Order: sequence, then structure tokens, then C-alpha cells
Amino acid sequence: MNCCFRLRSPAVLGTLLVLAFSGLVTPAIGAEEFIPRRQEKPPGPPLSPEEALQKMSVPEGFSVELVAAEPQLVNPVSMTIDERGRFWVTESLEYPRRAPGPGRDRIKVLEDTDGDGRVDKTTIFADGLNIPSGIAVGYGGVWVANAPDILFMQDTDGDGVADTREVVVTGFGRDDTHELPNSLTWGPDGWLYGLNGVFNPSHIKHQGKEHHFTCALFRIHPRTRAFEVFAEGTSNPWGIAWDPEGSAFVSACVIDHLWHLVETGYYHRQGGPYPPYTWKMESIVEHKHQLAAYCGIHYFDSDAYPEPYRDKLYMGNVHAGAINVDKLQRDGATYFGTTEEDFLQANDVWFMPVVQKTGPDGCLYVLDWYDRFHCYQDANRDPAGVDRLHGRLYRIRYQDTPRAPRFDLAEETDAQLVERLHSPNVYFRDLAQRLLAERLLAERDSSETRPQLERLVMDASVARKTRMHALWSLVSTGRLEELFHAALLRHTDPGYRAWGVRAAGNFRNPSPAVTRQVAALVADPSADVRLQVVIAANKIEGLDAIALLGDALTHVGDDKILPNVIWQNLYPLLDSQGDRFLEQARREELRQAAVMREILPRAIERLLDGGEKNASTVAALLTAMLAGEATDGTTARAMTDFGTAAETLRMLTAKIQSGELGGPGLESLRKELRPELEKVFAEADHPLLIPAALLATTWSDPAGVAAVRARLASTESPAAVRLEALEALVAAGHGSVLEEVDAILSRPRQSSPEFRGAALAALGRLALPQVAEVVLRNYSLQEPAVQPKAIELLTQRASWSKALLERIGRDEIPATALHVNQVRQLLAAGDPELAEMVRSRWGSIRSGRNPEADQLIAEIRVQLGQQAGNPHRGQAVFTKLCAQCHKIHGQGQEVGPDITLIGRTTLDQLLSNVLDPSLVIGVGYQQTNVLTVDGRVLSGIAVESNPQRVVLKLQGGKTETIPRDEIEQERLSELSMMPEELEKQLSRQELLDLLTFLALDKPPSDPNAKSLPGVAEIKVEAGR
Repeated sequence: MNCCFRLRSPAVLGTLLVLAFSGLVTPAIGAEEFIPRRQEKPPGPPLSPEEALQKMSVPEGFSVELVAAEPQLVNPVSMTIDERGRFWVTESLEYPRRAPGPGRDRIKVLEDTDGDGRVDKTTIFADGLNIPSGIAVGYGGVWVANAPDILFMQDTDGDGVADTREVVVTGFGRDDTHELPNSLTWGPDGWLYGLNGVFNPSHIKHQGKEHHFTCALFRIHPRTRAFEVFAEGTSNPWGIAWDPEGSAFVSACVIDHLWHLVETGYYHRQGGPYPPYTWKMESIVEHKHQLAAYCGIHYFDSDAYPEPYRDKLYMGNVHAGAINVDKLQRDGATYFGTTEEDFLQANDVWFMPVVQKTGPDGCLYVLDWYDRFHCYQDANRDPAGVDRLHGRLYRIRYQDTPRAPRFDLAEETDAQLVERLHSPNVYFRDLAQRLLAERLLAERDSSETRPQLERLVMDASVARKTRMHALWSLVSTGRLEELFHAALLRHTDPGYRAWGVRAAGNFRNPSPAVTRQVAALVADPSADVRLQVVIAANKIEGLDAIALLGDALTHVGDDKILPNVIWQNLYPLLDSQGDRFLEQARREELRQAAVMREILPRAIERLLDGGEKNASTVAALLTAMLAGEATDGTTARAMTDFGTAAETLRMLTAKIQSGELGGPGLESLRKELRPELEKVFAEADHPLLIPAALLATTWSDPAGVAAVRARLASTESPAAVRLEALEALVAAGHGSVLEEVDAILSRPRQSSPEFRGAALAALGRLALPQVAEVVLRNYSLQEPAVQPKAIELLTQRASWSKALLERIGRDEIPATALHVNQVRQLLAAGDPELAEMVRSRWGSIRSGRNPEADQLIAEIRVQLGQQAGNPHRGQAVFTKLCAQCHKIHGQGQEVGPDITLIGRTTLDQLLSNVLDPSLVIGVGYQQTNVLTVDGRVLSGIAVESNPQRVVLKLQGGKTETIPRDEIEQERLSELSMMPEELEKQLSRQELLDLLTFLALDKPPSDPNAKSLPGVAEIKVEAGR
């Protein structure tokens, strides 16, 4: 038991005894020596609530007050505030348990009955739960995320305890229990929104539909129980915020921290494969806060704080023990976030702010999990070490802001609730809006309520925030009255027009007149309105989605997200209506649109994946593009300066090279395009000469091959063009290309290491034994950073690997050039002779993680304390071995995670990640091993996996597309892609040098570089 915990009452003592006898209290023996991940030193004992308050710092004029603490709440995970100002909190004693089923977790209702600002009454509303990670109150009950389920609970007899439970939706995963469905939050449209994390695969079967997803923003309709995936991407988002426009924002971990999510959008993922045809979107920030671990996000809007602190996003930063602040500004259809000063610094490593909410008094309330373990890895490593004794709820108060008087919005009349919409405190506006919507849906409202709200929306003399909440009360009911809806779509304020479109999309079947109005807004001056039209195109019955999305492409302008969202809504239609889209693509206004350079190649790729039926249509369009035909029959060569055609030709080349496009479809394309390609080749300076030649080379057209060979041989050609030429010749099976590669490798001073490394990677598809001869002959001429790329190539085919092993057997290449993962890859080829060569050289190769890793780490730890390492030499080691997959300080390949910000916080973490990489592997970074039908063995991270293809990112950063019909075997490895047993590839001094380099916060060439605080014990040798 932690000795600093102050026993204040028999109730506290009773709670501790119960927890102790339940095995929930971890003995503190030796605990002070352990440094949890992302912390710089042992966390020390927990502080009492009073001690924690004394250490907190907030801006001048503010103070932090304790609202509740243990034993009133322990291990609090999520929170909401109801219409009476009561706090509903979920507690988890089960965390990090993965197994589903009943547990010891519960929902508590906390009340301040005497108005002194401290909770004095607690009620257990429900128990028997298992990591309840989200909670919302509304529409007659309580909604709880309790994976695999979303539950709806009701107290039907008024005793404060749930007596019914309904499983609304089921199928959420429990693979990663710090990424469970979370943050249940009512949206401005009356739907219940929630989040799910990137390493927690979920499979929802609901109302006749199936949904497969990981990181996503989902929503549930409280009446129909409809379930939808609203947007996908990010990492482990935890917290949803809505601004006064009704836009959704989430905070995320590891990657960028702030994201604006729009319906149908697909965003950058921390890890894991993307669905086919995804054109991902990015975050809305360029800055970073202290450490990338966020929990909770809230848009603060209350007059209880001075103006500079209002209308900002407040986010809990778990690793930094802080409340960070960002400010939003509109940027077309999206936003841009800029940083503000931190609102709170806890100065206590146990502080874990998981939820932030505005309360009825207008102050910001912060729920604190309060635990020494911030990271899931520590909780998994030592579940018993998770603290289950603590939890706090704080109020951040400005000066003498008064407490809120007792109230119950549920007892107020409709007129009183409408009046609440005028409140300067968003808490009251939100609650009044929801209650009004509930009554309108249940037809329990006054007959005057709807007209009153409609008049309020249109009253220009009323504050805009009030009017928006009145509008959302109506939108939440579904169908709007037609005259009001029409007026909304004609409104002078684009925010109202956008919500008019959004309401029509949510309802899906508005009147024909409203439908026509929505379609007409595709050319609206506001990017936000156009965005909503694009999203509604596939949702509203009666709209011609293909025509509407085509029109939208002509009105993109320079907006950052509109092209992506148009594409996300367009590509599902192409398989059935691709010919109609291609007809539109020939319209002059679309041909001139810059966005078509991105859209058209993607559309053609999607069409060609649909089969031979689309080949002739695609060929006709490409013929027109190559000819530069305008709609009036002239040859005005206007197709965005041929940029669209060039991108399209390169896409076709890539699909043929990968083997995805062939057979009758390819033959049809070749026949149609050949006359126009010949015209291109006839002009030496034709702008499409290179991409046309690359394409023609794939079917061995003599003119195309000649042009490509000339580009490859010329040292005057840009490296990117030469590499394209090489890949085209390899894909076409021109074995004579090895002569050019031999020349390139044998004259290393005439090209960069990067180019030669990429040239080696390009040879993988050339199934000729002579490849090994050329590569091995020139191996010793290559720099240390290039040699690993040669080894990686030679492990892909059995005949090449045998040649490599023969050289190793003659000691012409050191055995350490191969790491243990590559040796396993040789065995995976299934060649008995190769397997025998491996066994004779290496013996038996274990299939699991290194059992001697703990002993090795202990030895290295001692040596680091005694012997200095040189970070400059360590950087060279990193470039040779690690930069093939990892990026640091902007250098290297991003196959695995960027380790600039993660993996190096403490010495324990650094040593474990380098010397025992398979101990903990994120799901998105597991290695996929593929054996192709022609005997090629590939290992990498899957960035796309679907019925058509697997796309792997290989060591070195090259992506390789393998059609499904070329895959003989596919297996997900339980081991890290990062090689183990580095100690066998490096001398002990090289290993120390590498660790010293990784311990620095900046590159060693930076004069300000210093050791990260958590690894400061590593001795750094001065000089180079």
C-alpha cells in the first residue's frame, strides 16, 4: 500500500481493504526503480488531492478546485454531465483486460447536493461492466460503450439504478483495450457519435449491413438505432468536440494531435492498411505540443472565463500532464489550428486528464484518471501495477465565479428551454437543444415549439450561436418543414445553407423542390456548402450523384479537402456508372480543371479494376487525351498542359508492371492507343514522350523501348526518370537491362547512393539468375548504406539467395550482412537446397523472439554506464541498418514508425526497442510475408490489403504491389520487421555508438544536441 495515501475516514479504509483483498493493490516494493514509458524518472508515490492541487499552475486569476476524489471515484475513464448538473462517470477496475464478458466496472452518478462545489452523494447506477469507455445521457436513458457492445440502459422505476439493458450495436473489438469505442457525444444533428482506435479491429453487423473498420468516428441514431461510419483514419482518437458551426474535431496520439473530420472523409492512419482507392486527408496543424498523447478534447464556450480563454479547443495531454490549447480559423471547407499557451500544468506525473467538459457554472471540469502508467504497454506488461485506488475531478475557476444554483432542465417548459438557447454558457445551450429535440421527436412538445424555433433561426437580431442551436434542435428531428427548409437553403449565411444541405442528406428523402435546391448549391460561393453537397450526393434520393460530383469538380478551386471528399464519394459509383463519368471527363470545363490531374488517373484505375468491360471506354478517353482534342474538334492541347494525361499514363504503366492489368483488357488498350503513341514518338520534344514511352515499353513497342533505354543510359536524365525507365524495362522482362544496371553499379561516382539503392530495389521482378551475378560483382563497390539494399534484393529469390550464401561461405561477404529476419525469409522460400545451406551456415533458426534479450539488455546497460559512445559513428550505423525502415530527425524511410518522437523516452524503452523489438509490436506494424507463385519472397508492412491486391512497403521504403492471383501464400508474422540480434551484426562499440546517437534529441551535427532527459545516463564521447 502506498504510504503517502492519507486515510481520512473509515469509508476510505474500507475501500482500500476491499481492493487489497481483491488483489487490486500492487505492492510498492521496488516500484520506485521502475521508469514507465514516456517518463523521465521513477514517478514516485502518488500525491494526495490537496498536494496535487498545490502543484498545479494555471493562468493568473484562475484557480483549481477539487470537486471529487477517491474513494468517491477510482480509475475514472469517461464522463458526462446531465440536465441536473450531475456527473456520470464510468470506472474501470478491469483495465487492461482483453477478455469480454461481465466485470467489476461500474457507472457512478456524483452529485453536489448542498451547492458548496464538492460532491457529497454518489450512486452506483450500474455495475458488472468491463472497461466502460464512453457514456452519454439522453433520449430516455444512458448510453454506454462497453466493448463489444454499445448499451442503452434505463432506470424505469426511478430508484437511480439501471434495471434494463439493451445491446444497441455489437461487434467492437477488444484487441487493444486502450483503443476501445469511446467518447460518446451527442452531435449537433442529434446522432450519438463515438470513436474507435487504429489497433482495435471491429466488425459490426447491424440492420442488414456490415461495417469493418479500425480508427473511425461512428454514429448511432437514438430512435432508429441506425449505425454509420462517419469518417475513418487518425490513430487512437479519444475525445470529440463540436465548434459553433457544428464541425467535428478529435484529438489523436502519436501522429498529429488535431483533426477536423468530415463525413465520408478518410484520414491519415498511424498504422495498418488503407482500403483500395483511398486518397487520404491530413491534420489541420503544423505545430506540436510537448508529448503526443492526448485524451479528451473540448470546445470551450462560456462567459465564466475572460474573452481570451473562450472559443478555444482544450485538450488533455497525458504524457505532459497538461491541458493544451489550440485556436481554430477557417480555411475553406476545413480549418487550420494554431497553438496557444497551456491552460494548466499539473507538475505531477500521475496526472492523467481523460475528459474535459464545461459545467453548469461555466467552468471547465477535468476528469483525472490519476495513475503512474500512461502507456498501454506498461499496463499490459504489469496489469497488477495499474493503480486502482485513485481518481479526481477538478474545476478550473476564474476568480469568484459563482456556483450554479440547483436546477432540472427536464422539468422546464418548452418556452423555458428555448430561452436557455440564449445562454452564454454552451452547457445550457447543448442540453436545452437535446431536450427540445427529444420532445419534438416524441411529439411531447407544445404545438408552438417548432414554429417558435423556426422563427428564432431566421431572426437576424438574435445571437448566431443561439440561432444555430435552435436550428440543430430542428435538424435533430429529421425532416424539416418544406418552406423552412427552402428558406434555409436560400439563407445569406453560408453556415445555414450548409446545414440545410446536411439536414437533407441526413433525412435522405426531402421533397423534390428541396432536392433541386441542394443540387443547385454545387456552385455555391462557400466551400463549406459545396462540401456538404458533395457528401449529400450519394445520400439524397433523386439526385444524379455522378453528374453532381462531376459538377463539383469544376468548382473545387484551391480548397484543401474538397478534391479528396469528392473522390471518396465518387469512386464507389464508378464500377456501375464509369462510362457516364468518363463522358463528363471529356467536357471542356472538366478537362481544364487542375483537380483532374489527381482524379482522372484514380478513376481510370478504379475502372480498369472493374474488368474488361471498361477497357474500350478508357481507351477512347485516353486516345482523346493523347490527341489533345477539345470539344469543338480542334487539337488545342489544353488538357491541363498534358499533366492529367501524363499522370494517367504513369498509372497505367504501374498497373501493367505490377501484373494487375493484362489479358484482353490490356490488348484492347494497346490496340486503341498505338496510333496516338506513334504520333507522340514522332515528336522528339512531345510533352508526353517519356510517360508514353514508359507505357509502350510494357508491351515491348520498339519505339518506346528505344526511348526508354536512351533515358536510362543518359546520366543527363533526372534520376527519377532513369529509375522509371529501369522499372519499365524490368517489368517488360528485358533482361538486357542488366547491362545498364551493371554499368551504373560499377561506376558509383557517377550516381548517388539513393539512385543505386532504388535501382537495386527495382530488379526484384526480373526473375533471372544473372541478377545475383551483377549485384554480387558490384557489392563491394557500394557504400555501407547501399549494401543492405543489395542483400534485401538477393533474399527475394532462391537462386539469388544461393549465390549470396556461396559468397558468404567463401567469406567474401560477412555473414553479419544478413540479419535474422532475412535468414528466416530464406527458409520461407520453401527450397530444400537453400534451407540446407542456411542450416549448415547458421544452424537452427528460432521462430520466436530472442530468449536472451533480457540478459543482453542488462549487459549493455552496465556497459553504457562505463563506456562512452560516439553519436557521429552511431549515425552512420543507423543509416546503414535502421534508416532502411525508420525515420529520425527527418532522415530515413518511414516503413516503421518515425522514432523522432517515440521509443526513446527512457533507457529501458530504448534498449527494449533496439535489442528486443518483438516484445511489443503495434498491430499496424506487424510484418506481412508473401510468397508469390513465381517463387519470390517479400516481407514488409501492408499498406493496402483487399481482394484485388496486397501492397507492401519493403525495407528501404519501396512499395511493391502484388495482385491476389499472384500470391501463393500470405502470412502475418508475430515478429517485428525490425531485425533482432543486432549484437551479432555489430561490434559492441558500434552498438554503443548507435544507442548514443539514438539518445540525442537532435542530430549530432547540431551544436545544441543533448541527451534526452530519460536517457541522460548514456555517456557521450566528444568529437567526431
